[in-house]
Amino acid sequence: MKHELKLRYFERLITKNCSDKYFIEQFLEGSGKELEKKFWSDRSSSRLCFDLYSWLCNEKQVKNFQFEKQLPGVLVAKNRAAGVPNMDVYFEKGDDVFFIESKYTEKDNWKYKDDKDGNNYHLSEAYWGENGYKSCKLTIEERFYGYDKIAEAFRAFCIDIQRAINKRKEKEQKKFSWFDPKQETCHLFGIIFYVILNEIKNKNIFLCNNVYKIEDDSFDIKESIVEVFKKKAETMLNDIFKENECKFTFEVNTIQDILENGFKELDFPHAKLFAMGDVDLVDYMKNNYKPYRRGTSK
Repeated sequence: MKHELKLRYFERLITKNCSDKYFIEQFLEGSGKELEKKFWSDRSSSRLCFDLYSWLCNEKQVKNFQFEKQLPGVLVAKNRAAGVPNMDVYFEKGDDVFFIESKYTEKDNWKYKDDKDGNNYHLSEAYWGENGYKSCKLTIEERFYGYDKIAEAFRAFCIDIQRAINKRKEKEQKKFSWFDPKQETCHLFGIIFYVILNEIKNKNIFLCNNVYKIEDDSFDIKESIVEVFKKKAETMLNDIFKENECKFTFEVNTIQDILENGFKELDFPHAKLFAMGDVDLVDYMKNNYKPYRRGTSK
């Protein structure tokens, strides 16, 4: 990235907004180290995310906007979590709470690591192993903050998803390579305990996988691994959230559709780029984000 453009991004990151913290603080507080290298790559998902969503912070109907929102992670010791989920974007709008995973050219190969019994697993044993795993001695109930019923339901979910991945990988991986079931499972865990530990009630909870569409991608998720994940995740979380009277929805959207038609009654088609005067968001995104081939995690 040219020095002048990099300087302009730094200026935007430290421009005052309507949240409690400058955007640069939000990125630095995340555990993904986005500003070290990822943000400055030509194929940067984190910079695309900043350009696409930062204007929302100053919208009156949007509350508690934050980049790199940290959620509760699975416990590996009594007072220490690991694999803490970072949501690319978090915000609230009326009775709706949005957790957004925003993707550009990332690709997941659904690779597996053989366990001692020779079975193939894509999801971390932290979420389904009944006893300790690796160096962690905590039982699954202890790793799940003492919530035994949630641990049991989540373990069953992971096993079902792993079976679906093993069955469908050869046929579906290429066209749904934008979908990362391991990452989304981590997000589900974080959302569950964010809602429960913060005693959130009477809200509509959304986990949105917003993806930049590239030529070989398919977003016809009917009868695919994505639909299997969606249905099982919604069933599990809606059962868990009954006492909180919250409704959970898992969504997949393309960024191109968001720019053309908006998102949740938020007017993306007519928005201005944050801290760039009268620069149209849609024009900037089309001119600066190209349909590279999928295959990078930056």
